[in-house]
Amino acid sequence: MANPKKYSWWERVYLFEVIRGLSIIFRHFWVNILGFMIPPLKGGQEVVTIQYPEEKKQISDRWRGRHRLNKDEQGREKCVACMCCATVCPSECIHIVAGESEDPTRREKYPVEFYIDLFRCVYCGMCVEACPCDAIKMDTQDMEFSQTSADKFIITKTELMS
Repeated sequence: MANPKKYSWWERVYLFEVIRGLSIIFRHFWVNILGFMIPPLKGGQEVVTIQYPEEKKQISDRWRGRHRLNKDEQGREKCVACMCCATVCPSECIHIVAGESEDPTRREKYPVEFYIDLFRCVYCGMCVEACPCDAIKMDTQDMEFSQTSADKFIITKTELMS
């Protein structure tokens, strides 16, 4: 076993690092305070804080949010219940029950039940990449996930279609 490195007293105290960290905290604190109270004195630095419920932050197009199911031109779901998204999902949060369609204008298979457990989802986007018919997307730009009960975090097919 290798001998551990012996640190000097100065390295063990971390005094310099603590002072440096506190200086960063206080610098940002005063920049924000002065930026809100006296906007011309902020010295070219942008104030980082936004007033959240009234102001929304710009979200990137690549951001992965809540799932949604796409519809085709006739208003039907594009999903053909191929199970690719459920198979590739690393957290196994997608559950599909496939059904055969008797309607000749409809596809052969369609999802009778389709739900996603948001508690288990890791928002990796693999389901979107695996879908061969471009039926599932994660581009809702919805950031407000708070709910009052746990059963609302299991999204059904009707909620995914809306």
